[in-house]
Order: sequence, then C-alpha cells, then structure tokens
Amino acid sequence: MSIDRFILRKLNREADEHTRTNLLRLFVIRIRSAEKQEAGRKKQYIS
Repeated sequence: MSIDRFILRKLNREADEHTRTNLLRLFVIRIRSAEKQEAGRKKQYIS
C-alpha cells in the first residue's frame, strides 16, 4: 500500500482532531513535493 493511500485511510478513520490535522499537513507536503518533481521533469523535456 502506498503511503498516500495509508494517509487517506487514516484520515477517514481517525477521530482525534490533532492527529487528523497532522495527517492532512503531511498529505499537503507530499502533494507539493510531487508537484515540484513534476515541474522538474517538464523542464528537462523542454530544455
């Protein structure tokens, strides 16, 4: 199971608001990281 699916599953099941907030922050960080990697790949193809 990928870490992204794990985070989403935990978000759906977690009742503690503090833990949910931290999981959401982690997921946003992973999304931003993936966006940066994708932008880097696009630059390589353009150059």
